[in-house]
Amino acid sequence: MTTDVIATNSAAITPLVTAGEGLVTTITGKPLTDNATKITRGIMSVLDGLLPAVAERVSFDLDGVLAGATDALTGINKAVVAAKSPAPSALPIATTETETSQAGV
Repeated sequence: MTTDVIATNSAAITPLVTAGEGLVTTITGKPLTDNATKITRGIMSVLDGLLPAVAERVSFDLDGVLAGATDALTGINKAVVAAKSPAPSALPIATTETETSQAGV
C-alpha cells in the first residue's frame, strides 16, 4: 500500500493572508482583534486543505496567481501608508543643536 503525498500551497496562502491582514491594519489604523485573527487563521487552514485539490483541476499557475495577489496587496498597503504620510516637503525642517545656538535660541 502506498500513500500519495500532496504538496500544499501554504507557502503561497500564508503570505497572501498576512498581506491582507496588514492592509486591513493599515487602513483601519488598529490591529486585528483576537477574534478576527482566529477567523483568518481558520480560513487559511481551510484554504490550505482545499488548494491541492483545486490546483490539480485548474489549467493555470495557481501559485503564480496567489503570489501576484500577494504582491498586489503588499503594493496597495505601501500606497495607503504613503497616502497617510505627510509629504517630505511638509515635514518640519530639523535643525541641529549648532544651528539653534548660532541663531541665539
